[in-house]
Amino acid sequence: MIAPLLKCFNPSSPPTFIQRNSAVKSAPTSPNRIAAIDIGTNTILLLASEWDGKTLHPLLEKERIVRLGEGVHQRATLSKEAMERGFQVLKEYLTDCQRLGIQRVFAAGTSALREARNANEFLKEVKDKLHLTIEIISGEEEARLSYLAVSKDLKEEAKRILVTDVGGGSTELVLGFREKMTHWLSLPMGSVRYTEQFLHSDPVRPEEWREMEEEIEKTLNNASPFQKPDLMVSVGGTATTLAQVEMGLSEFNPRKIHHFKLTQEALRRQILLYRSKTQEQRKTIQGLSPLRADVILAGATILYKIMERMNCHEVMISCHGVRYGLLYSKLSNIPKFLLSPPLC
Repeated sequence: MIAPLLKCFNPSSPPTFIQRNSAVKSAPTSPNRIAAIDIGTNTILLLASEWDGKTLHPLLEKERIVRLGEGVHQRATLSKEAMERGFQVLKEYLTDCQRLGIQRVFAAGTSALREARNANEFLKEVKDKLHLTIEIISGEEEARLSYLAVSKDLKEEAKRILVTDVGGGSTELVLGFREKMTHWLSLPMGSVRYTEQFLHSDPVRPEEWREMEEEIEKTLNNASPFQKPDLMVSVGGTATTLAQVEMGLSEFNPRKIHHFKLTQEALRRQILLYRSKTQEQRKTIQGLSPLRADVILAGATILYKIMERMNCHEVMISCHGVRYGLLYSKLSNIPKFLLSPPLC
């Protein structure tokens, strides 16, 4: 039985983590243990899983808020400090994978690594010292993986599904039917990017928020039009955090958050709450990680404006994102025998 995820925050240390099934210690009896690492602008996530030929069974999940893309949107480079934080988290994750007897680890980098001029410096250090290859995926591929994860989870047969992923540096929107992606967008708006670009005061001044709101609307208006979906689903840390705050959960609980329906009105109230408080005051809000307190307003506003644009009065929150899609994608292309020998 998979134990509830535990979420611990240590303000004195930049990364924080979510961990599932910490009791798993032994090497596998099955050869099909694989892992995915999603390296984003704000977070780095791990999914270690066992594959039975049909279903992924999570063994361990972790999230660390690393802020790898801190300042990237101004400087177009990764800072030495951010790269060191990212390196240490990847080193930790690979140690976890070795302990669990994982045979293959797939790593994907998104917005920050796509944009940073010195991304290859980080990739080379990780490859040389940790023997881990990071694939920098396009916005289209990031959108496809998010949609794949949701479609595998929901198995909806007769609904147009819109999947949104509000990340730190970019936001993906994917419209699809069943397991087929029919329309996608990757937009240069994210919680970290827009916080750094617009929200400079503490508390945020009304004119700063309005300027950000107008930029979001402009970006969405300039994008290709989407059909109104039958179901809107949001993945990623912004979405799960908003659900956690709405439910008043003291710690991350995927059993309650996964498939939770967040209404547009509830999200509007959260935005008003964040706008009225300083960053220090936001840190006292039940369910909000102190390390997300500075960027949650931007992330929440982006999601709200998408709901408004698509005329969606509620959004389903999913705990499955790029890392799940990455494993499903790799599994569809890798013969079983390639999953051994064990990682060393």
